[in-house]
Amino acid sequence: MTEDMLLQLIEEVEKEDPIDYANLPFDDDALRALVCRLVAERSTEMEASGLPLEAILATMWASTAKLVLENLVLNARLLTLQGTPQDAQALIARIARRARGDD
Repeated sequence: MTEDMLLQLIEEVEKEDPIDYANLPFDDDALRALVCRLVAERSTEMEASGLPLEAILATMWASTAKLVLENLVLNARLLTLQGTPQDAQALIARIARRARGDD
């Protein structure tokens, strides 16, 4: 996966599910490019290592799961710090319902 390919893919995904950068003092495009560069480098390293495709995919899925968990924890922590721990609990409950197909 090249950096350019990944950048195009992430831009497409963000059209459907935009990231709220909350007026952080960072250039959104620069952050996006940095992340794509890091992931593309990791992909290239794993492909060059001779790992079987199954191992590469397992590593990428594990990394994705960790990032989703980290994002969920950070969102829950932010809601709690803002004084709305019930919103954090509601967020986790809503995601759990969706995962069970109880929408």
